[in-house]
Amino acid sequence: MPLAVNQRLKAETLGLPLRVIRKLGEGTQGEVYLAEAEHGKYAVKWYKPEQATDDQRKAIRYLVTTGPPKGAAGRRFIWPLDLVTSEGAKGFGYLMMYVDMDRYADLGEVWAHIKPVPNFSALCGISYQLANSYRALHLSGHCYRDISAGNLVFDPKTGDVLIGDNDNVGVNRESRCQVWGTMEYMAPEIIRGDSDPSTETDLHSLAVLLFYLWCWHHPFHGEMEYSFRCWDIPAKKKVYGEDPVFIFDPADTRNRLPDDPDYAIARERWAFLPAAAKALFLRAFGEGLRNPSARVTEGEWQRLFLQLRDRIFSCTSCRAENFLVWDGPDPSCWHCGRPLRYPPQLAITRTSGLYTIALNVGTRIFVRHIRPFAPEEDLGTVIAEVVPHPAIPGSAGIRNLSRETWQAEFPDGTETEVLPGKAVPLHNGTVLTIAGIRVSIQQDQEQA
Repeated sequence: MPLAVNQRLKAETLGLPLRVIRKLGEGTQGEVYLAEAEHGKYAVKWYKPEQATDDQRKAIRYLVTTGPPKGAAGRRFIWPLDLVTSEGAKGFGYLMMYVDMDRYADLGEVWAHIKPVPNFSALCGISYQLANSYRALHLSGHCYRDISAGNLVFDPKTGDVLIGDNDNVGVNRESRCQVWGTMEYMAPEIIRGDSDPSTETDLHSLAVLLFYLWCWHHPFHGEMEYSFRCWDIPAKKKVYGEDPVFIFDPADTRNRLPDDPDYAIARERWAFLPAAAKALFLRAFGEGLRNPSARVTEGEWQRLFLQLRDRIFSCTSCRAENFLVWDGPDPSCWHCGRPLRYPPQLAITRTSGLYTIALNVGTRIFVRHIRPFAPEEDLGTVIAEVVPHPAIPGSAGIRNLSRETWQAEFPDGTETEVLPGKAVPLHNGTVLTIAGIRVSIQQDQEQA
């Protein structure tokens, strides 16, 4: 039964007395309440009678005991803190962190323009953090089993992410679960009854969620979905599980986007996606549908969104964010259509190919850029920053924020040392040696 305002609750292990303040929301499994303890506010998910099973109680106790994955990746999960009961009600629930939604938004609020639309930088941050957290969860031996936009909130300005509804997390391919996912995010093999939820099916759900974030549309909502007069369970099973076809599949055109204004935004947002992002989505919803082992991994998504964020710069005409791309001779802004002037770029040669970073004023260079295989604790260390020239408007330099002296070779053949704290101008063709790695500054519009 529902909880009442002022009803008393108790956390099982912590022995924490709680008082119900108000109802916050409701889902298929239960209701969420704001509860107050002596030292702060919490959220409590209280299960509906049919969901308050012994298996679910055991699952919550297991999650409370094991805790979330370690580090920043784990802190993004709104993890169960304790089992909660009440003398005045049958059943149980669990305690979790209370999230102030003044800062955070869900995808529906963004679509409705209730909350700000994240820019490309924030979208890359949201996407990276999602992939990073689910990777940590999977590496811990668990699967999430219900990845969807309904379990995600994010800061539209910073890209910081929180992931809720973690009570269905379980040991990969072992734990029993009452929830198998949200149908529009479920892997086709689950819908067909060929497989149980697993880390592999999580990868499909993650790809659907990322596509929603970038294109504001479901990857299978095209002519096939449009042609159904009744969008019922059999129709959804057909589109999501029995015959899923990506709306941008270059070979199978059966599910192209209809010529309808309601579908226009997906086409528009797909158009400004960089080729590298399109390639991963084409694989996720092409070969990945037929072969779960070929799905895009969390690590691949991580690398993509880190690289895309490094390639963001602003249009000088309208200030809209754009990506460094080399798809044509005359790049133009996706927003205003005017020709783009690329900023200087830092070019780093890696075994995987050339890695480029847009050198905007304020851009920071991390250890991960120069030495991607350095110890994990060092990867986030800032070693350089692009700063404006103190006397020449519009000019900039790259300042050495490391403890090591760099070597700089200029296009005219001269060389100099760049001491810690000093800067070197962003001249085209300048070669820097940072931590033993040679990198170059480029000003042209062509990919080296």
